[in-house]
Amino acid sequence: MNTTSKQEQTTDPAAGEQRKRITELESMVTLLEMENRHLRKIARQADSANKAKSDFLAMISHEIRTPMNGVIGITELLLDTELQSRQRYFAELILGSARNLLTLINSLLDFSKIEANKMVLEVEQFDLTELLGEIMALYEVSGRQKGLFVHADIDRNLAASYMGDAYRIRQVLVNLLGNAIKFTDRGGVGLTVRLQERGAEGDRLRFEVADTGLGIVPEKIDQLFLPFSQVDSSTTRRHGGTGLGLSICSRLVELMGGNIDVESTPGEGSTFWFEISMPRVGEEAAVAGPAEEAVTDVAAVRDGSGERGTDRGAAILIVDDDDTNRVLLEQSFRNNDVRLTMAGNGREAVEVCRDADFDLIFMDCQMPVMDGFEAVLAINELLKADGRKRPVIIALTADVTDSTRKRCREVGMDDYLIKPLDFGELQRVLDNWLTGYRLRVTPRHRLPGGSGGESGPDGRQNVVRLSSLEKLRQNIGDIRPVITVFLSTMRTRLDELEKAIADRDAETIQRTAHTLKGSSSQFGAEELSRLCLQVENMARSNNLQQVEPLFRRITRVADQVAFFLHEQLD
Repeated sequence: MNTTSKQEQTTDPAAGEQRKRITELESMVTLLEMENRHLRKIARQADSANKAKSDFLAMISHEIRTPMNGVIGITELLLDTELQSRQRYFAELILGSARNLLTLINSLLDFSKIEANKMVLEVEQFDLTELLGEIMALYEVSGRQKGLFVHADIDRNLAASYMGDAYRIRQVLVNLLGNAIKFTDRGGVGLTVRLQERGAEGDRLRFEVADTGLGIVPEKIDQLFLPFSQVDSSTTRRHGGTGLGLSICSRLVELMGGNIDVESTPGEGSTFWFEISMPRVGEEAAVAGPAEEAVTDVAAVRDGSGERGTDRGAAILIVDDDDTNRVLLEQSFRNNDVRLTMAGNGREAVEVCRDADFDLIFMDCQMPVMDGFEAVLAINELLKADGRKRPVIIALTADVTDSTRKRCREVGMDDYLIKPLDFGELQRVLDNWLTGYRLRVTPRHRLPGGSGGESGPDGRQNVVRLSSLEKLRQNIGDIRPVITVFLSTMRTRLDELEKAIADRDAETIQRTAHTLKGSSSQFGAEELSRLCLQVENMARSNNLQQVEPLFRRITRVADQVAFFLHEQLD
């Protein structure tokens, strides 16, 4: 008994300490459970508040879009009326501001949908190569306005069609390309699309947008894809924006099962890239030409009927390396039921003809990469091998020599039009070769082939023949879109010509002078066209001694032409 009592006395202190610890732990568990319940309550309240905020943002953004679309639509209608130049200037400012505001509203709506987990992808079959061509055609213009070289490098092995959300892919690319051009003051911006991996049913694709702009310091890169975050958030920053674009891009790429990132060197530029996987539709590849040739006009399709591949209207392919000539022909058909497809060189034309049939092809004879003569031979061989109907092919050429006409017939061209384009002759070609479609590009009250009057006594009118401008107005109506494209491409051609002269590159000098000669003659810029013809002939004979002083005269005349045409725009 004494022994037991001693043992109890020995163990009692330990047992007491254990019970004390158990009590303390039970108390702590109770406190933690209470704290967790409190935190869960706060989290529910925060989620509820966040959902209410997102729902409100989505609702108000959606509601604002309705009146904004009204403002934009009415302003566009206003701009189609007769306005004084000052009134038109103010209306264009309204339209530009309204479109910027609508872009902001759409960004807020997308962000609110993503935050509320209500963003749903619309997965449909689409032509990725066509989509890329449309996007590059848009940003080629904005890049040129800043003096930037905008180009695309598209993998030849892309599938003909994919299943995916084309609208959201476009949204991501538009944001990345827009940012690249906005933050680049000199150099260029490039889009690269590569097939990373080909699986049994789908392709892993990598998209890269590279620029030679400001670059990003390493400590700022992690903030780029956060909402409402900007590299330069100071009140004196040069470039505006909400900081939502890249955040939305990041979430959209995640929704598509991909990933997005950036590589950048301050002062040298940035490369934003993303990778996504998409199921293929069909096994054939949509060929865009070799990578170095797939630039800006990557099988770009402009469909006059609003549909591609339908049976409505004549299917016409316009092949020309000069933007002005393509737009001019496009505008000529504006009041006709036609489906227009554009190609920037002969090789693009051949590839377009692999997948589409045309009733008529306008084929420029002199183009880089592949000229019109080679392209016609390749197209005829392709169609013959496939047992497909051959289209009517009309040559577009500024060369009226018998040898050129003979060569056009030898390769299989059916007729030809001389540059600058005469709309009476164009009507004759359509009446002869596409009789059933009843296409009309000249007003009915005019006789085909009318030459127009001479220019007026004002000295400046000698720079651009007014009768040529009047003929354009009579045939295509509003000539401002064509003038805008011509002024943009003229500056680009002059830059190319200056570089070629510095490099003593006779072939490029000849080709560029030839293109500039043709587009300027269409506007009646006869002196500019004549000087370009001189340079073209000198380069053809490799006589480059007098090209440089002649180029200085070309730039002076080009400045006068630009000044005159800007007045026409006003």
